[in-house]
Amino acid sequence: MQRQNAIIIVTVLALLGVGSWWLKQPRGIHRSSVAVEARSAFQRICPRPQWWDRVQAPRVKTLSELSAYWQRQDRTPEQFFKTAYQAIEEYPDDVDLVVQAIALMYYGDPSYPHMIALQELVIQHYFSYQTSLVNYTGKSGDTVADVVENLSTLYNRHHRYEDAINLVERLLSERRAEVNDQLLELITLEYAEALHGAGRVEDAKAALRDAIDTYHGDWELRLKKLLASYEGQ
Repeated sequence: MQRQNAIIIVTVLALLGVGSWWLKQPRGIHRSSVAVEARSAFQRICPRPQWWDRVQAPRVKTLSELSAYWQRQDRTPEQFFKTAYQAIEEYPDDVDLVVQAIALMYYGDPSYPHMIALQELVIQHYFSYQTSLVNYTGKSGDTVADVVENLSTLYNRHHRYEDAINLVERLLSERRAEVNDQLLELITLEYAEALHGAGRVEDAKAALRDAIDTYHGDWELRLKKLLASYEGQ
C-alpha cells in the first residue's frame, strides 16, 4: 500500500510539472503521457499553418541538427518552420531545442497567424533561459532578448503598445546585463515606438537618449534618426 501511494504521489507531481508544458529533466526519462499532454497544449495554442501538407521538411532530433538545417541555403523558410515545429512536437522536454526552435521560427514564417502566441510561450515559461542565440557567440540572455525584440515588434504592429512596453521593461529590469548592446539597441527602437504609440513622447525620447549614451552597438544612427523624428514633431 505504501509503495502504491508513493507511485501515485510521484505521478501527480510529474503531471503538475506540466504547468510549464515542457519538462526540464534530461532526455531519456520515459514520460509518454506527459509528453503527449505537452504536445497537445502546444498544438492547441499554435496550430499548424495552412500550407503544412504542401511542404516537405526533414525531422531533427537535436539542437545541433536544427542549427545545421537553419544554416542550409537550399531550404525554404517554410521548410525550416515545419522542421522546427515538428521538433517541438516530438521533443517537448528538450528545453534548448524548444526555445531555440521558437526563436528561429519567427524568421521561418513571419506571417504565421499565431506567431504572437508562439513567441509568448518563451516569455511565459522560459524567461530565465540562459543560452545565447544559435550559431552566435553572445551573452546568456540573447535568445530571450531576440524573442522580446520580435514579440515587441508584433505587439507594436497590432497597436498593443502597453504589452510591448511591459515586455521590454521586464527585460531591462531583470536581464539587461545579460544582453548584448546590438540587441539592446534594436529593442530600444521598439520600446520607443511603443512609448510613442501610447502617447508618452517624452519617455520615448528619454529611452532613445539613454540607449545612445549607454549602448555601443551598430544601430546608433537608427536611434538618432528616430529621436530626431520625434523631436521634429
